[in-house]
Amino acid sequence: MAINYSKGQPLGDNNVPQFNSPAPVKAVARYFVENGAVSSVITLTANTTAVEIANESVTRAVLLRWVPTTDTAASVTTANFDHAVSSNTVRRFVVPIESQNSSQGYSSMVGINIQNGLYRRVAVISAGPASIITAEYGNSSSY
Repeated sequence: MAINYSKGQPLGDNNVPQFNSPAPVKAVARYFVENGAVSSVITLTANTTAVEIANESVTRAVLLRWVPTTDTAASVTTANFDHAVSSNTVRRFVVPIESQNSSQGYSSMVGINIQNGLYRRVAVISAGPASIITAEYGNSSSY
């Protein structure tokens, strides 16, 4: 059974999806790394269900890695990345499920990220000098 935990595409007043549009919710957290040639680890909020990465470099890729809770090194390299964001590109990622069993035993008082056992950390790095802009988006009735 699929779990629908991330906000979908925004809909117009005619119920047609608005593709290539920003997330239909306000960012819950924002990060800016100038010349991000060193791995930066971000701990996601309890309600984060999607992240958006903007790569401002003209020539360099940005690498993203979902960091499991068991990983104590928590960095990303050219050998262990999960996604690449090409130069001058913005990409939105739905936070994947880290553990299928994490949602059991949690009350509705915790965030949707924790309820669904989603990854709680992400690491980003630029393959050379470039600025990386990251935004987190959540799925909560308070947004």
